[in-house]
Amino acid sequence: MPAIIAGMAKLTAQLNAIGLAFTVDDLAEGALVIAQQAENNCPVDTGFLRSTVFVREAGNDVEIGFEAPYASYVEFGTYKMAAQPFLRPAFDEAELQALSAIVDSVEKNMRDITK
Repeated sequence: MPAIIAGMAKLTAQLNAIGLAFTVDDLAEGALVIAQQAENNCPVDTGFLRSTVFVREAGNDVEIGFEAPYASYVEFGTYKMAAQPFLRPAFDEAELQALSAIVDSVEKNMRDITK
């Protein structure tokens, strides 16, 4: 099974709704917050799953995921194993902090431009 990956579509839509101009680098700042929360939520047996978290740019979007081949089994479960969600809850738990990180990044970039 491939790595589990989630995009930032919901946060991007929220930022567009308030008319905030942002770049993929700004999105990456918010994605790092969510990735950290997902890493904290991740169930640990050997620690391998937790060590495979990534944030990467994908065109005009940012992806957050885990490279471990069994990540989706843990997140969604199987017929033999109950789900232990860690990535989806991270989006819910860190949404406001991620938006704040994105806005902070935009503001910092604007200050840098005006110097």
